[in-house]
Amino acid sequence: MKQPTQPVRLAGTLAALLLALPAAAQQPAPAQLRPQRDVAVTYRLTTGNRPPQTVTASWLTTAQRLRVEPPGLPGWILLDLPSSQARMVMDSTRMVVRLPGKGPWPMLDRLPPGARMTAAGSATVAGLRCTNWQVASREGNGEVCLTADGVMLRGSGVHDGQQGSLEATAVAYGAQDPARFQVPPGYQAVSLPQGLPPGLIPGLR
Repeated sequence: MKQPTQPVRLAGTLAALLLALPAAAQQPAPAQLRPQRDVAVTYRLTTGNRPPQTVTASWLTTAQRLRVEPPGLPGWILLDLPSSQARMVMDSTRMVVRLPGKGPWPMLDRLPPGARMTAAGSATVAGLRCTNWQVASREGNGEVCLTADGVMLRGSGVHDGQQGSLEATAVAYGAQDPARFQVPPGYQAVSLPQGLPPGLIPGLR
């Protein structure tokens, strides 16, 4: 299978840190695994040897949807937890691409059985207190720092062989506009067949 391009791999690393690691808890478990109220978080993201980049992630808790705006993409990523779907929305071309479930989005719900989280003290990140959790699974190890209401303020780990880390620089609680978590009407849906060169689709180069 053709390897995803760097921007898509970067977005996949971010998604894994935001979604997969906190959902790994089996024993002992944090009180909350997902944000329990609407919030927008600005992160500093580092992957591999690339310079740090700024990423915004917004949660709409009523719909369990996450909007990620990573650098290097001509659009934004919409993750829908109930349907386990990930889509890239490209406003400039009015196109929406459903990203393959087995590509850079290996799991949107949980890590494989056997993964565990262990409390490892606390910290203050972006002015908020959070609990450090060490995450261990057959796929690798990582660490996340979660607030009492489920917001991840810091995380690090390995996804698809790529080391990644993120840390919140600003956290803004407040009601999110549901329209920002919907594909705008009239956008053309584009499938991403396995093995198709990404350069053939605008925005995936």
